[in-house]
Amino acid sequence: MLWLRYLIRGYTMRSTKWLAFVALTVLAGGAAEGREKRGRRGKQPEESIIDQLVRECTLGEDQQAAVRVKIKARDEILAKWDTANAERMQAAETAAQEAKDANDADKRKEASRTLRELRTEREESAGDAGAEVLKVLTPEQKAAWQGYLLYRSTVKRYRRAELDEEQQKKIRDACDVAAKELGEVDQDAKPGKAQKAINEKLRWAIDIFVLTGEQREALTKKPTRKKKGKRNQDAGGDPAEGF
Repeated sequence: MLWLRYLIRGYTMRSTKWLAFVALTVLAGGAAEGREKRGRRGKQPEESIIDQLVRECTLGEDQQAAVRVKIKARDEILAKWDTANAERMQAAETAAQEAKDANDADKRKEASRTLRELRTEREESAGDAGAEVLKVLTPEQKAAWQGYLLYRSTVKRYRRAELDEEQQKKIRDACDVAAKELGEVDQDAKPGKAQKAINEKLRWAIDIFVLTGEQREALTKKPTRKKKGKRNQDAGGDPAEGF
């Protein structure tokens, strides 16, 4: 089979066990038994972080109770930050939209930087609240959660490709593998470079072994502009944040 020989040659040339694992997982074409009930669609109904954790990590009752307490404390801190900084966020979001509408590259870059700094400030205001939530999880549950978060951020990149259900499953499996590798990166040895390499290999595997030619072409086309509405947040945490 030519595609298999190409695959083997491809990951050998790149000298990475990760790529072999990801590509083989992607091409296997099936999720593990019991994973069919997990949410893997590109578009999902809004859920709280708690609901997502329960579903993705199969939390026990004691874990659920502990997580609810910790997330409630985190949400209270973030809500205070949101109230105190509502005008700053609104001004930054307005500036970003105006720069986009004007197609001003310099202003868009500046607006993006400002928004990024504000979002970082918001997350930092919660301190170790997110880490406290993760302490409730077992190592296996943490891996499942990180794989889920990586999957959600990854499918957003490919939403214009209109992925079918089988492609979404393959991407989810690949993200689980990538998340495991990311979790093993040495955080004391300049992890940024290794993390970037893993993410690039994930995208490469998806582009080559999951997407069709038509989908790759669709992703190169300039998207139609759409004005975004006000961000919706659940009482149980912002699903997009993942702590």
